[in-house]
Amino acid sequence: MKKKLVILFLFLFSFNNTSYATFKYKVGDFVSGGLNITSKHSIPLSEGNWKVIYWYGEHIFRGIHVYTITLAQIENKVPTKILEISKAEGLNAILGYINPIIITSTFKPKRHGCVERSYYTLLKYYRSKGATHNCFSIKHYDTNFELYEHNDPDRDLGYLINWADKNNLTFPKTYLGYDLSVYIPRKADRWLRIDYLQTPESFANYNSLYGSETQSEFHPQNISSYPKAKKTMNEWINYITSYHVSIEEGLRIDGKYKLKFDNLSQVSKNLVKNNKNSKMIADLKKLSELYKSGVLSDEEFKKLKDKVINSSK
Repeated sequence: MKKKLVILFLFLFSFNNTSYATFKYKVGDFVSGGLNITSKHSIPLSEGNWKVIYWYGEHIFRGIHVYTITLAQIENKVPTKILEISKAEGLNAILGYINPIIITSTFKPKRHGCVERSYYTLLKYYRSKGATHNCFSIKHYDTNFELYEHNDPDRDLGYLINWADKNNLTFPKTYLGYDLSVYIPRKADRWLRIDYLQTPESFANYNSLYGSETQSEFHPQNISSYPKAKKTMNEWINYITSYHVSIEEGLRIDGKYKLKFDNLSQVSKNLVKNNKNSKMIADLKKLSELYKSGVLSDEEFKKLKDKVINSSK
C-alpha cells in the first residue's frame, strides 16, 4: 500500500490542482467480479462483494492523471480483504522525469518494492534496461508495523486508520500480501500498482500465532517450523500466481512482458478460468442492461455478446 506514486507527482507538479475523476466508482459503492480501470482493461476481483472505502483522483499536469481506489471486505468487524489500486496515466509527456521516479520507487525503495527482501516469500519480475517492468512479490504483513511503526516517509496509511476508527473495525495482526507494479509504455501509457491483502483466517481458516514481521511463522526463516503455516503460504502462492495471470489477461499483457509460471497447477489454471468467467458474466450483465434500456439494438446486442463470449475462451 504505497502513496509514493501520488506524492511524487504532487510534489513535482503541485502548481496544477484541478480535480479529475477517471472512475465511475464512489466511496460506498459495492463492486463484484471485476473493477474497470479503463474501457478496455479491468482488474479481476476475488469472490464476494467489495466495498469502495477510499477514492482519490487528481489532474496533475498536461494530461497526466493519478488516482487511488481502495476496496475492502469485512467480516465480524475485521477487514478480511483489502485491495488498493493506484494508477498514473498520460506519462509520455514527461518521460524524462517519470522514468527515474519509477525506477527509484520500484527498484530502490526503502521498504518493499521489486527488491529481494528477507521477509519476501516470492519475488518475480520482468525488467528492461529502462523503467519498463512487470513485478510482483508475495509476503506476510505485520499489520501494526505497517500502520503505525514504520519510518518510511513515502508510505501513508492514515486513511485506513481513520476508516477503521470511524467504523469501529479491528485490524488483524497478520495479512498475507501480494504487491504488483507494472509499467509497460509500449503497451499502455500507464503506471499501475496493486496491493492485495487477505487474512490467513479468511483465506485458509488459519489463525495466526505471531504478528511481528521477524517472529511471524510466515517469515521465510521461520516457516519450516510451522507446517500448517507453510501449507497456508503454499496455497497462497498457488492462488496468487493464478490471480496474477488473470490480472495480466485483464490488462492485456502478453509476449515477453508476461511472467512465466511453468509450475502453475491445474488448481491455479481453474482459478484463472473462474476469474475469466466472472468477468464474462459481469460484462454480459452490463450488455443485457443496455439492451433492455434500448441503448443497444438487437443486432448490436448479439454482436457484442458474441464478442464477450469469444474473448473469454
